[in-house]
Amino acid sequence: MRLATVDSESGTFAAALSAAGAHPVLNAAGTRFADVGALLASPASWREDAALALARDPEPFNEDDLRQPILEPGAVIAVGLNYASHVREMGRELPRAPTLFSMLPRALTDPYARIELPVAAPDRVDYEGELGVVIGAGGRDLSPEQAVDAVAGVCVINDVTMRDYQRRSLQWFAGKTWERSTPVGPWLTTLDDTDLDSAVLEVSVDGEHRQHARINDLVFGLERLVADISTIVALRPGDIIATGTPGGVADAMEPPQYLRAGQICEVSITGLGTLRNLFCAPVAMPAATPAAEVLQ
Repeated sequence: MRLATVDSESGTFAAALSAAGAHPVLNAAGTRFADVGALLASPASWREDAALALARDPEPFNEDDLRQPILEPGAVIAVGLNYASHVREMGRELPRAPTLFSMLPRALTDPYARIELPVAAPDRVDYEGELGVVIGAGGRDLSPEQAVDAVAGVCVINDVTMRDYQRRSLQWFAGKTWERSTPVGPWLTTLDDTDLDSAVLEVSVDGEHRQHARINDLVFGLERLVADISTIVALRPGDIIATGTPGGVADAMEPPQYLRAGQICEVSITGLGTLRNLFCAPVAMPAATPAAEVLQ
């Protein structure tokens, strides 16, 4: 099953997708959920509500109507150095435990959004194609066996990274959470409708292949990551885990091939869809109004 957040003239709504269109998902009162996150907040019934939606008449939609599935996730947790190929190209040893860092939810954006190169750091912008895991039931102190049941589904993420800001210090936050830079989507696919063992992640820039890896090459897989993170914090419906990127990032090329204005970056995973984003020239923000003038 594919679940998406669709934009319409009357606002956003959660939908089950089919070849015929977007089938709005309704709650017990007969009203629409605002997004997939609101749907997952009903853990006892979201699967049944979504299945019932497929029996209703669909609404047509365009690709550009798709929003990021979870509009306001409570937490976005990312994993670094989680493909052996990427660990090697960055000159590091395989980690003994997941390398975790957090991202602000406002760093996320829609699957086909135009992404502005940042004014402060426009020259070393990198792509990182990743598998995203979206929490459904959630929980705390989950075992690897319980972790699968805690997951609602998976999606595609491009963890766009500002390498110069990432390396200003030993902490990666500054380069990894740039506002409206990380596209997510284009929809959520439930685990019973995908085969991650055979799935392949691919990234291209203007049609040139940059990254290619099987998802089962993850150092720490879905079950281990969900269980590990749940020992630190209770996972809640709609939380997102970005599971790491494989080799082939621009930063490791000789010479580096960072993203430039006018380029289109595509990230796809077998059966989960494709993100497609045009990168644009930086636009300077207007100068802030001095506080003294605001108070007058």
